[in-house]
Amino acid sequence: MRQLLQQLEEMHIRIAETATQEETLVKALGEALIRLDEQLLQDVHSIATEHEARRCAILGELQGLASSIGMFQLPRPAHAIEAEPTYVPIAGDWREATSNIRDDLEAPANGHIAPRALFPHEQRRATAPLSLTERRRRAAG
Repeated sequence: MRQLLQQLEEMHIRIAETATQEETLVKALGEALIRLDEQLLQDVHSIATEHEARRCAILGELQGLASSIGMFQLPRPAHAIEAEPTYVPIAGDWREATSNIRDDLEAPANGHIAPRALFPHEQRRATAPLSLTERRRRAAG
């Protein structure tokens, strides 16, 4: 029985030593993690500072570019200005639309009428608008 008690006491001592060693290891790990967290925080701060400096430099360049737009235009000769058309039709203009109507009314001799080209606002709606459910389904992937 004494031998069993002695073995139990030795086990308790070994368990206490193991617990002390593990506690030391856990404290060391905690300190290492704290150091890494602090280093990571410093790195994030330095990256944020560098990013802000780059952003300010880019913003300054863009502002300089915006202020210089139109400053370096070469003067055009007077005859070039007079030769420019005073009116340039754009898509959706009523003058262009009336010429398209005339083109549609003049049918070819064979009776086959070619389809007219779509205006830009008609081209955007080539497909039917999506329902709210369909948009949600597509957004969900």
